[in-house]
Amino acid sequence: MAATNKPTFEEWLAATELAFEWAESYDEKDWARLRRILAPFLTVDYAGVNGTKIVDMPAEDFVAMISDPLFLGDTNIDSQHSLTLSKWERISDTEILGHHQSRAAHIRWNEGRKTIAATGHGHGVCTMTYKKINGEWKWAGIKTKVHFNEHEFEKVFLGKAGKPVDEETLKLDALVL
Repeated sequence: MAATNKPTFEEWLAATELAFEWAESYDEKDWARLRRILAPFLTVDYAGVNGTKIVDMPAEDFVAMISDPLFLGDTNIDSQHSLTLSKWERISDTEILGHHQSRAAHIRWNEGRKTIAATGHGHGVCTMTYKKINGEWKWAGIKTKVHFNEHEFEKVFLGKAGKPVDEETLKLDALVL
């Protein structure tokens, strides 16, 4: 039988379930659920979304970034992260890449959640890394490629939208306040 770079059915099933848990944890703002699926260290490349690219990011730092009230932790934001068609690469016995077509729909509500302040939807591809750690598959990273955004994506998130804050940004923020 010829060698293949495709995951086995069991590996694919584990990675698919992790992708589902990733999306649902974002959309339901269930940060404990997100923590359960994460590898201890992640590679996060949101350069196409907000300029963030971090290698070996501790899982807890990632949860803090995503759940920040200026990012998906904002209670006035609803989202649905949909992964559609995918292709898979088995890198090794302990690493799989999933290339997922994606649509991330976002709504920012005005205070009181009675009227919509802005909508913004991103379309592209998310390449996700899945790693087997101590015999269990974990979500180990993401790289986004944005094809296009719809509506007023730039108005959905307030502040830095999960970008790391540096000293220069803090100085600029102080001037604005």
